[in-house]
Amino acid sequence: MIANSVYVWIKKKRIRNEKNELIEFTHHRFLLDIYTDDSKEIVVRKGAQSGGTTWAILSEIHDAMYLGINQIHTMPTVSDVQKLVPSKVNQMIKMNPCIRETMNKGDVDAVTQKQIGKSFLYFRGTFMEREAIMLTSDKNFYDEVDKSNQQVIKDYSSRLGYSKLGRKIYISTPTVPDFGIDKLWNNSDQKYWRFNCPHCGFEQHMEWEKNVDFDREIYVCQKCRKELIPETIQGGEWKARYPGREISGYWISQMMVTWRTAKDLIKEQEDAEDEQYFYNFILGLPYLNPEDRISAGLILKNLTNEKSNERDSAMGVDVGGKDLHVIVGNNKGIFGIAILKDEPGKTKWQRLGELMEVYEVQYCVIDGMWNTNEAYEFAEKFPYKVYLNWYKEDPKKVRIVRFADETKFTDKPEDFEEEIKVLSDRNRIIDALISELRKGKYKFNFLSGDDRITELIEHVQTMYARTVTDKVGQERREWVSTTKRDHLLHALVYYKIAYDRKIKDEK
Repeated sequence: MIANSVYVWIKKKRIRNEKNELIEFTHHRFLLDIYTDDSKEIVVRKGAQSGGTTWAILSEIHDAMYLGINQIHTMPTVSDVQKLVPSKVNQMIKMNPCIRETMNKGDVDAVTQKQIGKSFLYFRGTFMEREAIMLTSDKNFYDEVDKSNQQVIKDYSSRLGYSKLGRKIYISTPTVPDFGIDKLWNNSDQKYWRFNCPHCGFEQHMEWEKNVDFDREIYVCQKCRKELIPETIQGGEWKARYPGREISGYWISQMMVTWRTAKDLIKEQEDAEDEQYFYNFILGLPYLNPEDRISAGLILKNLTNEKSNERDSAMGVDVGGKDLHVIVGNNKGIFGIAILKDEPGKTKWQRLGELMEVYEVQYCVIDGMWNTNEAYEFAEKFPYKVYLNWYKEDPKKVRIVRFADETKFTDKPEDFEEEIKVLSDRNRIIDALISELRKGKYKFNFLSGDDRITELIEHVQTMYARTVTDKVGQERREWVSTTKRDHLLHALVYYKIAYDRKIKDEK
């Protein structure tokens, strides 16, 4: 077994980590099975400082020495690589003569590339897209997945296409539910470190609210509430919730390690800046702060019984799958929420055209990213009333929304498709919409409990704000969806764009 040989190699060679400490499994047995896991795809959702990166580096060095394969180790940014390699990789090589002996004097020994025998280890950031195209690999290790560029991770995976081994290993502290490492973990066999209470025999895994006695500051059994000592916790084994799945998944919490006590972690929670830090970095769990979500109250507080004449309207349309998601309203409020489907004898676009005429829509903004040709055909039937939107930031960071026909109208038929383009900054336009909902700018002419309002709220509440790292290592906030069932939220965004343009042109 390949991975088993890693453990044997470590045991035989007495390998030291970057701190010059001998790698031992006596006091963290849960790591042993991870070291000896031969699965083609492994996912580790973990708390911070739990030994994951040490495992990655040792595994990579071993496979380079004994299998002669090329490997890619990614970090979120180049800056992260420049910190990882000197502080961990180089130090582990320095501390272990058995590794140094395999590296010849003329071999490549740089921050981004190490040569071990005939094999190469590549260390790369995920915000350098072209690098993924230039390399081939037999095993990829994706470190800090949640802070990485998700698309570039996919690009790196394509570099495994010609390898018979083709292993992929993902490891990260999580951020929010169903994103990054948590999404991968959800698709895995979901292994938990399970053990039996020595007092009552109850089988369990460590959970914060259930296994902590906050008054005595100790770990206790979930059932009998008697104290649990580290030896009991370490005496468990990994058990999969879904043993038939191909992806091997592990969840590591700092509650499992011997060097952190319940008292330590209680203090960590008290000192943490917010709950997300504690859940992500200490417990290795995703966490979604309620303040980062769009509340139902933003819609409910703007419900009104005021009647609208349902004329002289603006419309927003999101193309979601096979359906059109529509929001329509005017200066009296939003009065139409609909999901249009193809029907016998009438397409969804024909039905949308009927709504355009019935409600005398002056401006309509449609999602231009899906079914683009059909959207253009529809726009030709309502020239300069229908516009197609693409989410794209203004390079100058000046304007949130840019209508092409406001700056380059030519009145030439061949330029029509360009003239009806709208570019909007996705994150800033959602922020602006939320701000205006808080101020009561948009009213909804519906009663509380209306099925259409309920569905709108469901779509809106899939959205949350998270922090990501850009290509130069700067953090920024962005809006993402937990389920992708967010079409009415985007229809509301497009309605805002259409409504604002209508109001502007009426002045």
